[in-house]
Amino acid sequence: MSMKPSPPASASDKTLVSYRVEPARNLRIEEYHGVIRLSDIRALAEAVSSDPEWSPAFDTLIDFSRATLELSSNDVLRLALMLRQERYRSQGWMAFAVGDATSFCLVRMLGYWSRMTERSRIFRERSEAEEWLAGQYGYAPRQWVAVS
Repeated sequence: MSMKPSPPASASDKTLVSYRVEPARNLRIEEYHGVIRLSDIRALAEAVSSDPEWSPAFDTLIDFSRATLELSSNDVLRLALMLRQERYRSQGWMAFAVGDATSFCLVRMLGYWSRMTERSRIFRERSEAEEWLAGQYGYAPRQWVAVS
């Protein structure tokens, strides 16, 4: 299954964002390379949510290990609020691979503000994230609780 590129919303030519959906594995994989801004993540979220192969029930692997996240705390809050909307909301397990301490902190903040800390984990290596997700296969995370 090949990656589906999403045109970067950033002006940088070195930014690359792509994803693939693997229905047989109940999995969505997103990969980010280069300097990543909020607009890049939003563009990819829009592409994924419009993909007929994607299901909110799928687990997700988000690979930021080769990316530099240029996000302010306000950007992270905006992204978290977007991810809580029905159109973008994932109900499966989420594993993040990050390459540096700043990315770890930003992803941790995202998990907290989007209320997905109980069903997500952050790893330094993609292989660790993949291994953890494989161990969760068949175990459903607690059901999403709508916030009023």
